[in-house]
Amino acid sequence: MDEIRKQIKEIDKKQIKLIAERMQLSKKLGQIKKENGLPVKDDKREKELYEFWRGTAKENGVSPELVEKIWELILEESILTQS
Repeated sequence: MDEIRKQIKEIDKKQIKLIAERMQLSKKLGQIKKENGLPVKDDKREKELYEFWRGTAKENGVSPELVEKIWELILEESILTQS
């Protein structure tokens, strides 16, 4: 059991590092949008992302609803980072 928990902890650490990397890219994207006078929010892009997340979840046997909830929070933070 301890070994499994250790593996889970390592996966969590990797996920957090990937989220941090995503936020850094979101910040850069926000700067590019600002320089080009583009809006931070893009409803078309958000729709594409939700479709991608749900499809990827299904492909991997994960609840699309769970993935959508998780990514919704990440997307909200990305938007704040870009602002």
